[in-house]
Amino acid sequence: MYSYSHSALEIDGPAGLPQTMLDEIHDHLVFVLSEKLHWTDATSPEMSAGGGHVVIRFERAGQRYVFRVARHGFAQHKRTMLAYRFAGPLGIIPEKIYHDGVSIVERHVDGRPLSAHIEDAVLRRLAKALARLHSMPAQGFGPLDFDTQGSFPDALAYFAAQPPLELDWSESDVSGAEAARLEAALARAQDVPSEVCAAPVRMGHGDLWRDNIIVDAEGFRIIDWDRIGAYPIERDLAFLLESGLNPVQRAVFFSAYGLRDLVNAQRLFWFACRRVLRDRGLRLARRAERLGEIERAVAQMTESPG
Repeated sequence: MYSYSHSALEIDGPAGLPQTMLDEIHDHLVFVLSEKLHWTDATSPEMSAGGGHVVIRFERAGQRYVFRVARHGFAQHKRTMLAYRFAGPLGIIPEKIYHDGVSIVERHVDGRPLSAHIEDAVLRRLAKALARLHSMPAQGFGPLDFDTQGSFPDALAYFAAQPPLELDWSESDVSGAEAARLEAALARAQDVPSEVCAAPVRMGHGDLWRDNIIVDAEGFRIIDWDRIGAYPIERDLAFLLESGLNPVQRAVFFSAYGLRDLVNAQRLFWFACRRVLRDRGLRLARRAERLGEIERAVAQMTESPG
């Protein structure tokens, strides 16, 4: 029988969350398992909390499952449910076992984050699936508010509401050339270019980076869909420039991506640079290095679009 004592939860629960919230999440999981799914043999629970969800992973009959509750309320939860509506038929989202107004139970996705070790056949399948998602027209801009409508009227309103891009210049290992590269990129990223404002918006994942694309030798799944929304396709495609894929692999992707002719290199560069600048997991010197890698990758793609 599933058992996760409150004392263990208090010791092992994620830091920074109120104990009452953790207790309520635990109690709701027990209710879902016992009253809704009638599962009495769930074991090995593990709780964690990311920026978006509180998650409890558990096992049952040799299979791993994920129970998740949105940390930021109903609107976030509703977007995940909309993701199942729009992306579910594409076979790229984890299998949903159960949902209610606050929680979801999904089948755990086995594999590893996207890297250059991905098989070409899997990369082509990823490209075809994303092209199908990106073929769905949307309106407005930003995370979905209702059906295919983004939460903001346009790109300028969306980015004006985002936290400003800032860098911690206290790191002492940044050379003068690296600092200059970072300052130039920061100035460029702060202003929303006309190419982004004028870009058509399509259905997109909204937070597509290597850790959200889980692959194995035969296939892939995309996780963490609570930012699904209306975006230029380049916002999603920025992962091609920051996940270690080489030029040949990017060419393989674009050979199967049916919307290749719609991709704008300047938009792709801008979205990728913003992602690197916001990545607090990287020291400034590494961010400067990554910006150089992105510049070279865009130049290669422009010279040989595949």
